[in-house]
Amino acid sequence: MSIHAGHRQRLKDRFLKDGLDHFEEHEVLELLLFYGIPQRDTNEIAHELIRKFGSLPKVLEATPEELKKVPGIGDHAATLLALVIDLCRYYQVNCARQTEIL
Repeated sequence: MSIHAGHRQRLKDRFLKDGLDHFEEHEVLELLLFYGIPQRDTNEIAHELIRKFGSLPKVLEATPEELKKVPGIGDHAATLLALVIDLCRYYQVNCARQTEIL
């Protein structure tokens, strides 16, 4: 049995139990990439994204075209990563609209 057996589930369980506060940047990316690259080890891809772009925020700010230059990142994963920033903005705008002004 591989030492990596069950790794995805352990990472998901850790997130569900404690949130992202104690995750390293590459672990956040790895967890996210599970959903864009379902049949592949995403650890090395996550490390390569951090190496290429320098940080998690820079990865999430990259265009899909830039992201797809990283080996292992295809259309689905690039779209998922690009979606994160827009989803956060959408969330913040909608929360602001729903806040009652006193």
